[in-house]
Amino acid sequence: MIPIVDRARAESIAPIWRMPFRPFFWGAALWSMLALLIWQGQLLGWQMPALRAGVVWHSHEMLFGFAATVVVGFLGTAMQTWTGIPSPKGGQLMGLVGLWLLARLGYLLAAVPIWVPVIAEVSFFLFSAFLLGARVLRTKQWRNMFVLPAMLMFAALSASHWLLPAAQSRIALLALLLVTAIILVIGGRVIPFFTARRFHVSPKDKLPAVEWGTHIAVLGLLLSVAIGLPKIVWAFFVFSLGVLQVIRVLRWHPTKIWAEPMVWSLHVSYWLVILGCFLAALAWSHIAPSWQSPALHAFAVGGIGGLILSMTSRVSLGHTGRVLQAPRWMPLAFVALALSALARVFWAPAPSGFLAAIIAWVVGYTLFLLYYTPVLFQPRVDGHPG
Repeated sequence: MIPIVDRARAESIAPIWRMPFRPFFWGAALWSMLALLIWQGQLLGWQMPALRAGVVWHSHEMLFGFAATVVVGFLGTAMQTWTGIPSPKGGQLMGLVGLWLLARLGYLLAAVPIWVPVIAEVSFFLFSAFLLGARVLRTKQWRNMFVLPAMLMFAALSASHWLLPAAQSRIALLALLLVTAIILVIGGRVIPFFTARRFHVSPKDKLPAVEWGTHIAVLGLLLSVAIGLPKIVWAFFVFSLGVLQVIRVLRWHPTKIWAEPMVWSLHVSYWLVILGCFLAALAWSHIAPSWQSPALHAFAVGGIGGLILSMTSRVSLGHTGRVLQAPRWMPLAFVALALSALARVFWAPAPSGFLAAIIAWVVGYTLFLLYYTPVLFQPRVDGHPG
């Protein structure tokens, strides 16, 4: 389905406001670095009385201010391709970004009453749910209906994360697993497709048992965590999920990927999700309880952070009419994110491990901003709107 676009109207909008990926990829990348540097300062004991402190703020900003925001930008952009209806742009997009910024500043500044950023962030996700869900319903794209419950869950989790102190850890875990689940859905679609197209190989048919098993394991994991079943049940679902993903990736031509950074970076990040699955299974089965934090950071840093860097790099080029070729130093950025994950998983909680992980993250996303700020703020090079 080809979207109908009023070209004159589209070109009257500043490039940054023409597609959701533009402001949200740029803003989320910048905010992730600032938030991590503030968090590192708190770990070092710097006094920041004007700012909210603690692990709750850190986890909230990386989950909702960064990861979920990129999901909104990605889905808002993909929706145009999926449904044929133009993506939110102009005033609608400015409104979304304004709510996101208000939430970030409100959570950061201790003097701001907590209800202000809570309302702003919930409104951000509800507005996103309305804009994206309406497009799916209008075109009856039931395969993509997951965007509506995902946005509604983000809204509920983001508010309850601050308003229910006794459940903050489990709510943060649910949010992390929700983002990971979305990555498994999207990654399962695009990684084998990108790999096959780049290397001119035939994609292998999906195995229904693996695909349905993945959906069941994800749903079972989310539900078992949400209702508070024993952790051994969590371990069963997350271990099953890991095994199923190993079968998946072995069918994605993994030996052919190393000549193309835009492809191998996706695979490496997906493998780090699998690592997180097996480490979490060890922790939740009580075989090695101390591996829980490393497991969750394998999901968060390696899986989410790495896949976001790779996908935003690719999407930003493709949707601005550029050749899908990684800029000169972007392979270093992809390596930096993988090293950040490994440092956080295997080196932390030593202070030097935290520092190494944050420095590597900042290197990766600084390179992204250096290369992609002009891409995101300038018109498409092929002259098309968007």
